[in-house]
Amino acid sequence: MRRSKVLAKIRSGQVARICCTGSPIAFFPAIAAHFHYDGIWLDAEHRVWDPREAETMLGRHHAADIDCVWRAQTKEKNGLYRLLEDGASGLMIPHVGSADEARALVNAMKFPPLGDRGFCGGGRDASYWIGKPDDYTDAANRETFLVAQIETPDALAQVDEIAAVPGVDVLFLGPGDMSLRLGCTPAVSDPVMMDVQKKIAAACRKHGKTWGRPVGSAADAKTIIELGSQFVVLGSEFGALHAHLSDCAAQFDSVLSEISGHSAIPAGKTY
Repeated sequence: MRRSKVLAKIRSGQVARICCTGSPIAFFPAIAAHFHYDGIWLDAEHRVWDPREAETMLGRHHAADIDCVWRAQTKEKNGLYRLLEDGASGLMIPHVGSADEARALVNAMKFPPLGDRGFCGGGRDASYWIGKPDDYTDAANRETFLVAQIETPDALAQVDEIAAVPGVDVLFLGPGDMSLRLGCTPAVSDPVMMDVQKKIAAACRKHGKTWGRPVGSAADAKTIIELGSQFVVLGSEFGALHAHLSDCAAQFDSVLSEISGHSAIPAGKTY
């Protein structure tokens, strides 16, 4: 049973470094691991993944020895624990709105006595039975984790009850959805969002859990870490490509503008 790097960081009081992708980029896990990330938040809520494509991507995480935190496209019990069998270290579940819903998710993800997950032992998480440890079910309960997303005012009103549920490891603020419903911006420093963050942080502190959210800068990361966050998402394939191509486009503009003004360019030539 592979040990979770994210859980190891959280349990030792450190900050888990998370980046994210929603694309089946073959080399992404290896590169993220090279740059000392502990886990990748992989989005299947807003992106479509073929089941075999998902299984392959999870295998690449194992090859790179980096956690995959799969944001699931379903809350259906069997669909959730199949992701764990295929090798997900953690499951991030969107729009968790109540303690009852959180308990149902724990029930799906954890083996007895914590939950009611179905037993197989033939998946990647148990080394396809060949190397299945004698304490497989206990190890699976210990080394996998549940990230419950808090994305609505109703969920925020119940955040203390959700944080109190045994088996919920991380509360993850969805700033886009939350800000849309509260009429504020998703910025870490927005006064309304800051109140949201402080309320989530207080619930986690009370119940011995941690929390997180995506951030876009070192300053924002520092702010939420100072509020107690240990699950910090900084870096994505979309953001990296957007910034890189924006820079490259500006370089193209500069080079082609310079060339277009050169007298040696044939009349009518365009770039």
